[in-house]
Amino acid sequence: MAGRRCLVTGGCGFIGSHLVVALVQRGERVRVLAPVPEGKHVRPAGEDLRAGEVLVPAGRRLGAPELGLLAAAGAAQVSIFPRPRVVVLSTGDELVEPSRRPAFGQVRDSNAYLLYGALREAGAIPVLAGIVPDDVDRFRETVLSYLIQADAFVSSGGVSVGERDVVKAAFFRRGEVEFFRVAMQPGMPQGFGHIEGKPYFGLPGNPVSVFVSFEVFIRPALLKMMGRRQLARPEVVARLEEDVSGPRGKTQFARVLVRPGPDGWLARPTGGRGSNLIGTVARANGLAVIPPEVETAPAGSEVRVMLFRALEE
Repeated sequence: MAGRRCLVTGGCGFIGSHLVVALVQRGERVRVLAPVPEGKHVRPAGEDLRAGEVLVPAGRRLGAPELGLLAAAGAAQVSIFPRPRVVVLSTGDELVEPSRRPAFGQVRDSNAYLLYGALREAGAIPVLAGIVPDDVDRFRETVLSYLIQADAFVSSGGVSVGERDVVKAAFFRRGEVEFFRVAMQPGMPQGFGHIEGKPYFGLPGNPVSVFVSFEVFIRPALLKMMGRRQLARPEVVARLEEDVSGPRGKTQFARVLVRPGPDGWLARPTGGRGSNLIGTVARANGLAVIPPEVETAPAGSEVRVMLFRALEE
């Protein structure tokens, strides 16, 4: 190399610095263009996590960062809670598929697809069992045909007074399902029990009631089945932009759109109170919780809001 000028660059394993040392030892003249302090550009072992530290705590949902961290640490196999398979049934003689035009007295089955999306978002695996008429034998046959693959069942419709006999009669001696009148709006009629050891959730028939019931009762139960530690939705305190009224003696879950204001969060109702108005849920990002002792929460009052999706969506 005598008589030649060479630029020494770095590389894997300090190739550059090793080469400089070798040149100096050979008597070559080396000019250092910039001082390099010891340890610069070196990534020491344990810089990110120390030996013995927990990589991912129990109950954490495995997202992109967690999967990358496990792979970087060489944890190719980890113990997890399986995603539960939840069978969804829509009950009622009046129901038709969404692709069909309803005749007089019929309605499209929206609940199955609402529940499908809610279950997917929660991390469960939804299994659509279709529409089941108000017939004891058909209902029993449908549920039992899914019993092996199901971890839980969710049905909509058939829990109001006069409709309960179908479910009760279908599983007499094979399970225990109870029906309740919960002091809430929407979603007062509820059913819960077990069918041969599998949890069964019976929801009302109106879509807003189905959505609210899922958020309040089913979603936390499924998260618990999946080993999650945090079961509740994130909440904020927001100031109402309009009055919100409801029946005294029932906790009301009002559909609201939460947005930032000059002095904190603001919540505006997205429409009427009817439990059939699914559009009010689609326009909302939270459920304002109005206590049972409050008949009317006036505009300007602060309320607790359960957020069921990101505020920027």
